Amino acid sequence: MTSAPRRRPRPTALSALTGVALAALLAVIPATAADAHDYLVQSTPSAGSTQSTPLESASLTFNDRVLDLAGDGSSSLVQVTDTANRHYETGCPAIADRTVTAPVALGAPGPYTLRWQIVSADGHTVSGTIPFTYQPPAGATAAPGSAGPPACAAGAAAASGRSTDAATSTPAPAASAASDSGSIGLVIGIGVGIVVLALIGVLVVVLTGRKHRGGPGADGTV
Repeated sequence: MTSAPRRRPRPTALSALTGVALAALLAVIPATAADAHDYLVQSTPSAGSTQSTPLESASLTFNDRVLDLAGDGSSSLVQVTDTANRHYETGCPAIADRTVTAPVALGAPGPYTLRWQIVSADGHTVSGTIPFTYQPPAGATAAPGSAGPPACAAGAAAASGRSTDAATSTPAPAASAASDSGSIGLVIGIGVGIVVLALIGVLVVVLTGRKHRGGPGADGTV
């Protein structure tokens, strides 16, 4: 007596759609992550702060590494100016992984602006401004400043052939402070994921209802 050959199970519509959904999510997640540019997480001086001691250097730390395209820091820009647009950065930026620093010697007390520009880890240029106030102790030496930036700073403007993204003027505490294009990419990715999951949920409800009614699809096929 021989037994009837066992039928191989057929893939259900649910399992097929689940596979498609997972593949779509895996394709979207890396793309949205790659769209996020570097953003500022800490700076000295910080935005809106009052610097009460002489400042020897400006420091900017980002969420990811900063590209040093020429190997000499010239692909980044750090400028410190007063209300008369005189410059008080005294040398070229130096890049160390996620941190960019530049030597500074401030002048008279008053408001200053720190302008920065870097090449993000994804190859795009991002920039921003940090306003602060200088109130040194009495007798502190005031640097004269200069009419223009150091020669090395000129290389930053042409450091990247890609578009320049405007960044916020204050350090970003989370990914919400990333550049606009990165935020848009993340929103699109989340939207696609929600739609895919919703479709899976609808199909689960339909198939479950069919099984309960004993109608077509009760065996797990459509």
